[in-house]
Amino acid sequence: MTTTTTRPGLAAAHDEWLAKKLLQAGFGGPDCDFPDCTNGRAPRPEGKPGPPPKFCVQHNNKRDRQTAYRARKALERERAAAPEPVPVQQAVAQGAREQQVLATLLPRVLTALESVHQGQQAGADTAAVAAHIADVNTAADERVRQAEERREEAVRDAGQVREEAARSEETAAQARAEQQAALMEAATALREAADADARATADRAALDELSETHRQLSDAHHELTGANQQLQARYGEQETTLNRLTSEHNQLTAAHGRLQGEKEAQNVRLKELTGDKARLEDEQRRTAADLAASQSENTGLAARRDELQAHREELKTANGRLTVQLEGEREQHRREMAALRAQLDAARAAAEPASAASDVPSTEPAEPEPADGDEDPAAAGDGRGAPAAIVDLGVHGGSGWTLVRYEDDHSRWRVLRDGEIAGSIQPEHSWQGPSLLGWSARTGGAMPLRPPHGQKHFANREQAAGAVIRDGLRRAPGAAAAAVAAAFTALGEPEQNALVAAVIPLATATPERGGRLAQLPQAVRDAALRTALRVPGQQDLQQLTGLDAAELGRSKEARQLLHALQGFGPADTQETGPVDLGTIGGRTWRLEPDPNYLGGYRVLADGTDVGAIAPVRRRKTDTVRWTAEHRRRALGRGPAHAGRDTAARAVIAAEDAWVPLPALDDEAYLRIPAGLRSNLYDAASRIDLRRGRLAQIQPGAYRQQLHAAIGQARRTDTRRIRGQHLAVLLDAAREDLGAPGSTAAQELYEVIQDIRAILLTGADTA
Repeated sequence: MTTTTTRPGLAAAHDEWLAKKLLQAGFGGPDCDFPDCTNGRAPRPEGKPGPPPKFCVQHNNKRDRQTAYRARKALERERAAAPEPVPVQQAVAQGAREQQVLATLLPRVLTALESVHQGQQAGADTAAVAAHIADVNTAADERVRQAEERREEAVRDAGQVREEAARSEETAAQARAEQQAALMEAATALREAADADARATADRAALDELSETHRQLSDAHHELTGANQQLQARYGEQETTLNRLTSEHNQLTAAHGRLQGEKEAQNVRLKELTGDKARLEDEQRRTAADLAASQSENTGLAARRDELQAHREELKTANGRLTVQLEGEREQHRREMAALRAQLDAARAAAEPASAASDVPSTEPAEPEPADGDEDPAAAGDGRGAPAAIVDLGVHGGSGWTLVRYEDDHSRWRVLRDGEIAGSIQPEHSWQGPSLLGWSARTGGAMPLRPPHGQKHFANREQAAGAVIRDGLRRAPGAAAAAVAAAFTALGEPEQNALVAAVIPLATATPERGGRLAQLPQAVRDAALRTALRVPGQQDLQQLTGLDAAELGRSKEARQLLHALQGFGPADTQETGPVDLGTIGGRTWRLEPDPNYLGGYRVLADGTDVGAIAPVRRRKTDTVRWTAEHRRRALGRGPAHAGRDTAARAVIAAEDAWVPLPALDDEAYLRIPAGLRSNLYDAASRIDLRRGRLAQIQPGAYRQQLHAAIGQARRTDTRRIRGQHLAVLLDAAREDLGAPGSTAAQELYEVIQDIRAILLTGADTA
């Protein structure tokens, strides 16, 4: 006979007191710790020490234990994050817990009562077992009696029925065995009945205890129910108060949002004012730095002026002394020449009678050439020959600078500015040995130049040449720059540098050094020398462009020279005179020879220069193609036009699509939006006028106008830019503002186009 037991609910797993009471009552252990699992915990394995498992057989694995652990930790975090409950909430929570315990215990009390009833039924069945045992004993006694009777009959008839007696004996033995088994079964039944009675007694005691506990809990539940009603009333009052506070909080939140928006607006305004302040401070610092630099430069120039004045006085004194000495030497030379002429006349007079008397012809001595003591500079230059070496220093201050060394100069280098001597440099060696101490530099007037930072010598040749260049830039250029061919000045700085570097081997070639270049005519080599000195004439460029590969040879220097001469027009271009294109679109078009490009033309519309076209041929065997330019803007990429007429039509089409700007006195130039003026100021401030294409753009008059316009654009933060400067910027091509990869030039060009679009839109509207 077994007793029905019931597993405790989930409440017993978290309530030690309830679990203990249920264990004492024999209702098993707590439930599994896995969330929402009501199975009983698994038993502890035999022979394994330690506490029993807290999970059922199904969830007693590593993965489910980790899941239960994470769920428990999450619940703990929620409880920790939750605010501390007020006493009212604690009482409500305690009442809810007791109700849960009572709801859990009621089914189990009913189960316990059913167990007690089953135990009582088991006790009632004990009498039936005793009656069964009595029946078994009675039947056994009856069998024994019958066996005895048969035995007695068998004894009386022993001889005849011996075999039957033996069988009766066996039957009696079996009956005794059955009796013994029945007795054992009855004893077992009695023992089980006693055990059931003991359990029923314990169940009745537990039931009494649970009934008493239930009564006490019921009383406490009634008390807590009343307290709960009071707390519900207080909770309603607090909820009303909470609603009122929530409404006030919403109002304060709206006010906070409004104040926050005002704060953001004030912050934006503060940032703008801070940026304006920083820009003004930066402008002030730059102005102060420029003022300090100007003052320092003025001080240096004043000191230099004093030195030059003192040196000028010394030179005047020395010049006067040398003039007196020269006049004395000339007077002495004249006296000597007069004495020699007198002696010559006397010799002639004495020789004439003798020759007349003897009729023998006599040879008349040659009359000496008169000399005045002055050296012929042309003869001196022709006698010097080709330079031993030429080093190109590039363009500085609009002038070309080179280093030249002749054979009789030894280690001294001449610094030439547009072919004229601007100074000299030479290395300085130690008196004790050949070690190089540095370089010294002198001006064209033989005045020594001081190295920077208190040094005794310049560090290298480039620094010494740079000192001569800086000194020469303080003076105006010579007259040689005016004779430079316009086609050479029209080239960009990279093209000029490439051409000069290519003609230097031809300019320094001599018959003594050998080579194909030295076999060219002297006039060609002289033209190359003037080109290497950056003072080529128009005839010099024509002589150079007339060279071909057959004359120059196949050397590396010859290939470089041919490649550098590709930028000039080919020798076999079309006619060079003016070309009348007729009337197109109501305007008279005409082509005039371009003085800046050999073989090129300027395109004129009603007498106004609107563009240019020029022929280009990379090699002698290539087909001539033409480039087109409209108002300093290149049309197409490179030589994109097949002929002169095609290039001219491209310029005409671009002029038809071009919209002119308003007149310079138009007030539209003063109505540019402030945002565009600010963008123009920022973009122009990042442009560097001292280097790059802006420093070398030709012609010089246009370069000055463009520099002045960009300078005015840099002041647009404090004043408005006038039409005369803005018109130069608006008509400037992208190539005039900087290199193709320059970000600053691209930004300035985009701002200029935006302003141009606004001006043209305003003009069309008017």
